[in-house]
Amino acid sequence: MHVVIGGAYNGKTDYVRRWIGDSSAYFCTMDTAATAKPGKSLVISGLHEWLMTTDITEIEASNAVREISGPNTVFILTEIGRGIVPLDAQQRELRDRCGRLYQQLFTEATTVTRIWYGIAQTIKGVK
Repeated sequence: MHVVIGGAYNGKTDYVRRWIGDSSAYFCTMDTAATAKPGKSLVISGLHEWLMTTDITEIEASNAVREISGPNTVFILTEIGRGIVPLDAQQRELRDRCGRLYQQLFTEATTVTRIWYGIAQTIKGVK
């Protein structure tokens, strides 16, 4: 499994498209990942939005991510844990839930790449 993380609109998806290629990848969200076509890399984005809009526990989210992960799975994650801590309790809870799930993904990933305004930096593994 591979993880690509960065801020909003920092070029994460463009990086993955160049790295994998559109024709060999299935780009989706957690909600649509089950419809992936065999033989293609599974590229999942919008994890923080999925956590925000679904009513599942952290354990259920962790299990769902673990079930769908494989050697050809790429998670594109939006960094939401940096900066000012939100005043709204729900936004703080989302930030915390994402942080814990992201830690799991980072631990289990073969490679982790940070994208900073289009520049890729491998922070775990070798690309």
